[in-house]
Amino acid sequence: MAGDATEPRRKIVILTSHAFLRGYRKASIHFVASRWAEQGHDVHFLTIGHSWLTLLKDRPRFRALSGSQANRFQTIGVNLRAGAYLPPLHAFSSNNRFLNAANAMLFRLYGSYLPRFARHVIAAADLVLIESGSALAFFDRIKRLNPKARTLYFCRDLLRSIRAAPVLQDIQAAAVSRFDAICVPSERLGALLPQGGRVRVIPQGVDAAVFDRDQPSPYQAGSRNAVSIGNMLFDQPSVAAMAAAAPDVNFHVFGAQWSGWALPNIAIYGERDFESIVPYLQHADFGIAPYRLTADEIYLAESSLKLAQYSYCGLPILLPDLVPFTRANGIAYRLDGETAWREKVDAALAMRRSPTFRDGIMTWDEVARQTLAAAFETP
Repeated sequence: MAGDATEPRRKIVILTSHAFLRGYRKASIHFVASRWAEQGHDVHFLTIGHSWLTLLKDRPRFRALSGSQANRFQTIGVNLRAGAYLPPLHAFSSNNRFLNAANAMLFRLYGSYLPRFARHVIAAADLVLIESGSALAFFDRIKRLNPKARTLYFCRDLLRSIRAAPVLQDIQAAAVSRFDAICVPSERLGALLPQGGRVRVIPQGVDAAVFDRDQPSPYQAGSRNAVSIGNMLFDQPSVAAMAAAAPDVNFHVFGAQWSGWALPNIAIYGERDFESIVPYLQHADFGIAPYRLTADEIYLAESSLKLAQYSYCGLPILLPDLVPFTRANGIAYRLDGETAWREKVDAALAMRRSPTFRDGIMTWDEVARQTLAAAFETP
């Protein structure tokens, strides 16, 4: 897609803990980066939050990053390059209170340096996007490297919900009023952020071109199938209870880790690339959004990418009763103490799929344009 002739070509740098690698899941930041590149902007996607320590946690991811993007940029497509800052060690959040005490110093030390390949593109950028999480540690360094660049906080998560180190929450509180714009996918998330920021609510989008493409069903003819995608706050007991109550339905779980034994009608796929999962959504009988959440985390459902994708595909959705989901395709279950699992599954199987479930859902092209406009909006 060609860029808008009236819109100047921007040099954009993105700092995120996500990696732009084939075979790995896509988050909203991947879609926005790709659409900006398609619109004619020059995009550098910089992965942080990894080091040689990643070998201990995720050897395949480290090998993929170090093989093609270690401390350099690799061309992903027209106008889009991705690279990874891979030092020997990096600061990381932990549930250990002693480690988090040390993190107060470690994160600030980690964020005080960037290698030359990253400094070069940041110094020339018109816009630097920082995603919520470890990327916040680099805010001050970015401001020193390029005080004229616009800065955008692409906030997808409440830091305490993802158990980010307390020092990152302190950095966020100090920086929030200094960003030129803060983009959030839900009103609730924006309201939970520290006061003083220029918050813009831009909902999640869908990759309409991929979902509108006719693809063969991956399911056995005549079978009935439910699909769950993503790992955020994954509620394994609820999915296991659904499967136990409905042995005639196959449950396909993508992205989430599964602990212990799974029933024969549960298939665990692990992390897959987005495009390979799409046919499972297109041809499923219903989707599952098994969030194990608290009242503070309800914003996650409002900003849920999976709920937008399920709805775009016309799927009924089983989801917990805490979720304020207002589309007609939602079927709520009790987060604690649900006993009517068979009835809930049967209601999902009986609900007719409808294209009206997708009404109002934006494409990623629209999301990207609105996000960029927010970053350059005059106060």
